[in-house]
Amino acid sequence: MNDTIAPFIEGGEISYATKVDSLKSFSGRNRVGLTWELPANHSAHKVFAFWNKDQDSVELLFKPVKGKLYDAEIKDLQEATYLFDIYSYDKEGNRSIKTLTSVNVYGERYEATLLNRILLSAKIDVNDQLIAVFANAEEANVGTEIVYTDILNKQKKVNVNRLQNEIVIADWKIGTPVLYRSSYKPKANAIDTFYVKEEETMKITKDISAQYLKNFQQPFLPVQQANRFRDPLNWIVNATVQNHGEMGGWSTDDNTVLNMESGWGSTNIVNGKMYQTTMLPKGEYRLQVELGAFGLGSSTVKIVAIPGQVIPDFDSNKQVPGAYGSISLELKGFDFTVSNDGPVTIGFIANMIGDQYWRVRKVTLYRYN
Repeated sequence: MNDTIAPFIEGGEISYATKVDSLKSFSGRNRVGLTWELPANHSAHKVFAFWNKDQDSVELLFKPVKGKLYDAEIKDLQEATYLFDIYSYDKEGNRSIKTLTSVNVYGERYEATLLNRILLSAKIDVNDQLIAVFANAEEANVGTEIVYTDILNKQKKVNVNRLQNEIVIADWKIGTPVLYRSSYKPKANAIDTFYVKEEETMKITKDISAQYLKNFQQPFLPVQQANRFRDPLNWIVNATVQNHGEMGGWSTDDNTVLNMESGWGSTNIVNGKMYQTTMLPKGEYRLQVELGAFGLGSSTVKIVAIPGQVIPDFDSNKQVPGAYGSISLELKGFDFTVSNDGPVTIGFIANMIGDQYWRVRKVTLYRYN
């Protein structure tokens, strides 16, 4: 019976050190974490890791964690995917059977790809609280840290975890910057956390419509007391908009709306204007509308904010000359900057040919913090 094994035991039987068991590897920043188990009566005296076809190796300084569980780490690694061969050695230098593990190592290249979690909105509510709303987080996202100054001029930090979309900060000092930065783990069991390189500053808005605008939301008030189409109170409309019995800009549709309509027996609207003027301080703003039904075809309708007290006619490129900003009605809103304190005119300008119409349910003016 010994004939079958005789060639393998020439020179005596082979002794093996105790093999590491239940080996697990963990990704890190230019390092790898390892854990394994050894029985109570193990013979392992040293443990080595080999990689790069055994051209690189390191002795693992392992330590007991709990009971038969041990851990160690391999440092100073480049970003790559590694295949490690793990051997233990007893005091006589006998080597164990090999144990394999594969693991990814991350570093600056990975970190450079990270982006802050998308901030959907950051607004000041009626109680002067900051409400920040984030898009759903990526699976690798650990959290997003927010840094702000409170009403006592102390710097504070709060964390938005990946399952949380909204946070309310009641003690933020209005006017001070609010910064945020997201963190990630490339693997759920990674031993290191990676951070987006730079913090971002929140663009925080406050709804100032009630302070600076009149008759800006449903139910809109009309000037006249009868007819489907009328003039909107506190808005200036020019004659081409008043193409329904010398009235226009307001209609009873959809619980009252700001409105322009051409065709269906009424005349075309060319350089039709509806606007109001308000006094705005220097700063950054957003003008936003809530749209009702519309059918515009090839018509040109724009929302506009412009210094002064009038909206000029379209130029040859269908732009509004001198405007702080303007955008097609269908896009619903735009940001603009007021360079100096003074009058700003906000409203609509339109060229509408044939059977065309649009309706607006609300006009909102925001100011950025």
